[in-house]
Amino acid sequence: MPFRPKLLAVTALAGSAVVAGAGAPASAQTSSETGNVEALSRHHGDLHDLLTRLGQVHGVLLGELAREGEAVRERGDTLPTAGFDDATVERLIDALRDDGRADRLARGAAEGYRALGPRASEVLRRGQSFQHEVLSILSDPEVADRSAALDAALARYRSRPDVALPAVPKDMDVLYGHPHALAFRTHYPQLDGLVWSGHWLRLAATEPLTDLTAGPERQAGIDTVTARFHAKLSFGEPPQAFPSELPLAPAIAPGFIWYSPESAMVWDNLSMLMEVLGDILASPETTDVEASLEATLDFFLDPEQAVTDRDEWEIMALRHGIFFQGGFPLAVMTENERNAGMHAAHLAGGAPLMVIPGMPRR
Repeated sequence: MPFRPKLLAVTALAGSAVVAGAGAPASAQTSSETGNVEALSRHHGDLHDLLTRLGQVHGVLLGELAREGEAVRERGDTLPTAGFDDATVERLIDALRDDGRADRLARGAAEGYRALGPRASEVLRRGQSFQHEVLSILSDPEVADRSAALDAALARYRSRPDVALPAVPKDMDVLYGHPHALAFRTHYPQLDGLVWSGHWLRLAATEPLTDLTAGPERQAGIDTVTARFHAKLSFGEPPQAFPSELPLAPAIAPGFIWYSPESAMVWDNLSMLMEVLGDILASPETTDVEASLEATLDFFLDPEQAVTDRDEWEIMALRHGIFFQGGFPLAVMTENERNAGMHAAHLAGGAPLMVIPGMPRR
């Protein structure tokens, strides 16, 4: 089926109907695919439910972005639909805060992920299931050897390399140099900020799980993280605002990296993949959405293309600033800890445009 009609077939969702959600949530995956995923629900049910809604909201968002990008290109326009960004983000935040719409949210997210095509949908949902399993392992006080358990989870995840991201870090230059770079961030900053807040939450949730003792102390840490996440949805001043840089594990989740740097690399690759997919959907200059999505998947799934080493991954993440990425999970930051700004390091050298092989150029 051609991709263009598929995008046009995504139903326009209005009002509360926009919160219809993701394919099967991570907690519904089989144990053969993801191992033990029940511990997070058992020990920290509210966090589990919030993360499930987050995955569903991201699915709805991608479907809405696909439909909006198609409409803009059909008009031959270079500007987004007036009011789309603000109105959509408000509805999605409302859905994220309301745990009483699970069925409608799940249906809408399934539509959203399908708008990306079957392979992209499976890559994203498998990645989210892996994230859920990691959090379950970290939350389970009965796991005696966390590193070993995470290694086993990573092996299960990587057992299907056709839909599993590599456990080596991709060069972050792809975010700034691919043919449709920054289209999502430029045209739909509120929706992109909502996605980045979700990345922050997943990473931030690992900190109380890795650093605090199981029981009341850990639960208090999780409550702090979730309260700070909701504060980021309030459109205030940082830290009560969306991150202005993509949250990455070296800045937000050092404890997670201590237990399993390779798993953290997968998480960051997933975050970067979502950003590039959003750019493709949002760009008014995308000439072939399906071909660009497929080329992007080939690029990100390849364990050898545009790979950097661990030191460079950690250094570049920290250069972007912990403050700009949402701040420490368990301590308030009110100002930038660096005297240099954000992602200029990628652009200062005049680096050439990064080409994702097969992606149509502008």
